[in-house]
Amino acid sequence: MINQIGAYGESVCVVAGIFPLLLLLALNLAFAAIHVLEEWKGSEFPLWRAFGAIEGVYVPNWLGFTFFTVALLLILWIIGVGGIVGAFGVLTAQQGVLCLGALIGALLSDSLFSHWIPYLAGYRPNPGVRSTALYVLEAALLLALFWRGLSAYSGTAAVGALVGALFFLAVWGLLVALRLCVAPWRRPPWVSGQPIPAWART
Repeated sequence: MINQIGAYGESVCVVAGIFPLLLLLALNLAFAAIHVLEEWKGSEFPLWRAFGAIEGVYVPNWLGFTFFTVALLLILWIIGVGGIVGAFGVLTAQQGVLCLGALIGALLSDSLFSHWIPYLAGYRPNPGVRSTALYVLEAALLLALFWRGLSAYSGTAAVGALVGALFFLAVWGLLVALRLCVAPWRRPPWVSGQPIPAWART
């Protein structure tokens, strides 16, 4: 397995050896966990309540925790393992670059659409906005260290980035669909610049 990781790294990474890859993977896993934890516990309410309040839909804790905390963390970890160490050498260089593109797209899209835009639009506090600095740092490291693979398979990387970016945009579409389709969950939306509605705190 070590030899497979090394071979994968040589084909996509500008730094030789498996230890930089394993260190970067550890950072990826830690950064994702820190960010998701802040989205869950870093404010007076979790991120799914903030999103639901913006769209005017009540997101139950069981659904919000399952999707926003557990599922998103697992997805980020899986594509991180795929992109950074080639799923421990199982993936080809091109397949790994697809994962790298998806990871970079996801990190930047999450930061932009889930945190920066709502925060700048006056929906504050925004759970998770502070730890987006870690995501930007990680995206920059990935671009710099994996430029060899990203440039060699630029089309594949672009497709992955688009998929990763659209995934976080689709979250907003899901909330709109919940508001339209589940009448008992409809609520008055959060007014920009005002405190979050009381119904979103419970």
